[in-house]
Amino acid sequence: MDPPLSLKLASMSLISQRKLENILALCGDKKDLIIDPILIKPLERICGVGWLRQHGIDKIYKMDPQLGTTANINRVYFIPASIQKYKCVLDQISSLISQNASLSDLECFHIIIVPKFICSYDSILESRGLYGIVKLHSFSWELMVLDEQLMSLELPFLYKQLFVEQNHSLLSSIAMSIWSLFHVIGKPKILFSVGKLSASVLDILQVYNETYARDFINNDSSQEIGALILIDRNQDYPSSLLTPATYSGLLSELFNINCGHLDLNVKETIQKKGKMDFGFKEEDVASKTKNTVMTLDSSIDSLYGEIKHRHFSEVLSVLSSKAKLLKNEDIKALGIQEMKHYVTTKLQHVALFKQNLVNHVLACETIISDMSKKFENLKCTETEMLNNRNKKSNFTFVDENFGTDIHIYNSLRLMCLLSLTQGLSYDEYNSLVSKYLIAFGYKYLYVFHNLVNAGLLVQPSSPKLSLSISNLSDRLPKWQSGFQVTANKLKQLPPQPDKVSKSSPSYVFNGGYVPLTAVICNTVLTSESLAEIFTKLSALPDLRVGGDILEKFSNGMETLNQKLSDLKLQSDLEYGCKDAKGLAKLLKSEPNIGNIFPLKPKSVFVYMIGGVNYAEIAACDLVQISTGSKIYIASDCVASGRDLLVANT
Repeated sequence: MDPPLSLKLASMSLISQRKLENILALCGDKKDLIIDPILIKPLERICGVGWLRQHGIDKIYKMDPQLGTTANINRVYFIPASIQKYKCVLDQISSLISQNASLSDLECFHIIIVPKFICSYDSILESRGLYGIVKLHSFSWELMVLDEQLMSLELPFLYKQLFVEQNHSLLSSIAMSIWSLFHVIGKPKILFSVGKLSASVLDILQVYNETYARDFINNDSSQEIGALILIDRNQDYPSSLLTPATYSGLLSELFNINCGHLDLNVKETIQKKGKMDFGFKEEDVASKTKNTVMTLDSSIDSLYGEIKHRHFSEVLSVLSSKAKLLKNEDIKALGIQEMKHYVTTKLQHVALFKQNLVNHVLACETIISDMSKKFENLKCTETEMLNNRNKKSNFTFVDENFGTDIHIYNSLRLMCLLSLTQGLSYDEYNSLVSKYLIAFGYKYLYVFHNLVNAGLLVQPSSPKLSLSISNLSDRLPKWQSGFQVTANKLKQLPPQPDKVSKSSPSYVFNGGYVPLTAVICNTVLTSESLAEIFTKLSALPDLRVGGDILEKFSNGMETLNQKLSDLKLQSDLEYGCKDAKGLAKLLKSEPNIGNIFPLKPKSVFVYMIGGVNYAEIAACDLVQISTGSKIYIASDCVASGRDLLVANT
């Protein structure tokens, strides 16, 4: 009997465990594990300390540049794919060898790099004189189930490498995670990509299909997933920059969340940490206590599952009703046998429920105290920006924020949103940049280069051109930026945000904006033909299609070498996917070639490259309910708008 999809997805951790087991077997018998702190939580989802002990790990240490001697000679370093951290480990190993030269002959140093090491790592190793002394291992773990229908690779550093640094060397790791996923759940009949990186991933997947084809691999189409949708993060930055209105979205705005675990630090929230203090505040001399850790998983915390996607205005009333139910539960009237049954079956569950209730109430109080004063003004200003109204007052709001309430990340976030939706003139841009640098120091000048490079900020080209555009927008009130043109075609901007019902995905942003993921999912799930999808999504410039449908347009199976040999100068290499506009012309004779639509099974798998946020997840959940379908969401990490700004600073 075929197991349910939820069990198949959960089993992917066993694949990761098996990969790690094979690596540890190559690292000697008794060894010490030195792990980077950001990898601790993800590793806990793959295996426990007991499992590590069974596979030769004696002692576990946190990675520290000043780490001295350890219990065993054999050292296994466990680090993310970061050149800086890699060099730090090599410095530590060089220091140990300088103190004891005999270690160089023992082959006792191993570095496990997540998700993989590239050729430059070997070059660095050789330049340090450590080639042959230090062994490098790649560990590409599989997608982890964080919540029902939510999966993540938990590699938050990928956004910076892919979008800020424009380093695509780790893009194949994302393709490999999807390749492994297909082996577990089957390959969907049709694949969509939105963005250049997503198209590259489809190309890499096609290379894997040709390179790693084996007889034992099941090539049948997936019986649970109808389509895969790949989206680049830079295709919908407003969904990250806008202030979310859902409970889970606001939690991510205030608290640190790592691998589905929330650090409930109510005294020092994210909002307070990055704020410039213009006054004098007494230092908190109270002793530091260990913060409560909440697990954001509906299977563990049923109360979280009930409120996570709700608008925050509804959450307190739900929590209040739950508290009243607990209060009305009278256990004094129970008899001895009933009391005994209650203690053995319900008491532990009730105690856990009470603790979860207390944690959620505390989190709600913190959200109210930190955001209630400015939430309404922020919501109104963001809605005006989205609809290209009141540009001067919107800039004044952002300018005043830079002058009196500046925050190292949130102020940049507002500036980026204004730049993407309404644009900034040359003078406006320089004014905000100057105020930011005066507040935090000119050492942050590089941040604006990074923001422009990542596409989060649009830098005015010249004073004259900026001035002419500004004058044009003032004289023509109905003038729309490129953002508004595309968003209106995709119906992402409701005409009356205040009157939007809770059945609309735009409720996640107070009725002002529908995330692109929700738009695409709704289109794919409700369309009757592929031609209809192309018509509805014609505003997307980088929409491409891959999967079995491409075989209908190909004359025999062409390999990559054949594609390259036929490639003409200045032509695009369409390998694993084809441009939607080109396919649309071929569909005139047969609008739904392959009879894929309406989609069967009625389910999609969305993969966001560069991080997905909780507002997008909530919007997709609403689409799932309205269409009677299933939407599974995966990404390299779950990231808020602040996380994107942190990656640029």
